[in-house]
Amino acid sequence: MLSSGIHILTITASKKTKKIYLLVSKQTMCLNLRPWLRGFSELFFPRNCKGCNSSLLHNETYLCRRCISNLPRTGFETWNENPVFQTFWGRAPIEFASSIYYYRKGELIQQLIHSLKYRNNREAGLFLGRIAGRQLIKSKLYLKPDYIVPVPLHPKKLRSRGYNQSELIACGLSETLGVPVSNELMMKIKHTASQTRKSHYERWENVDGIFKTREQQAFENTHILLIDDVITTGATLEACCNALLATPWVRVSILTIGYASR
Repeated sequence: MLSSGIHILTITASKKTKKIYLLVSKQTMCLNLRPWLRGFSELFFPRNCKGCNSSLLHNETYLCRRCISNLPRTGFETWNENPVFQTFWGRAPIEFASSIYYYRKGELIQQLIHSLKYRNNREAGLFLGRIAGRQLIKSKLYLKPDYIVPVPLHPKKLRSRGYNQSELIACGLSETLGVPVSNELMMKIKHTASQTRKSHYERWENVDGIFKTREQQAFENTHILLIDDVITTGATLEACCNALLATPWVRVSILTIGYASR
């Protein structure tokens, strides 16, 4: 601060640390400058939509409204016996199941999930979790769970990737639903190969018995919302459900971002 009561604000404008000095009086500093400074910083660090690259409005984050509205919604959360729920008929006694978007090759939702899983785009997971929560909470079929449980990764895969993409989705969902995320309930005890190119039976065989629950007593008589990024055959989620349902009086519901029909 200068002796005349003038404050100097330093803003970094680039990686080369170009400094811009703003002279602001004491009285001005008492005002809420946050919106003004945010707008000023966007001159140097513009916020663009990750879908169409257009400039985001102040009330938009990650994707613009147009790109969000163009995502292929399933509407399954409003339909009790939807295709995701039917996937588990005769396989696992679940309460509710839904996917928010159709997962189709070449479309934006596939690109977002791919960047989340393989390109360290963690922001995409949080964003997708938040918008999934906003859709889910509107449904009359929504039953508030006690815990949100992401499908776990094997420790070896977790070390390699550095994060669990389903956990990031769960954290975004937690922000919207106001429900805690639990990573303590279930673990993956066997490292398995990718499911991508496997048949239905091979997928089931690949994940049979690979999940295990712990601290069961703490989760007795609770409702669990199980989270994954995409459902194809449901083999991984079925294996998770079987592990969770070994806990007495546990009820399980399922939510994924993408639905890849086969």
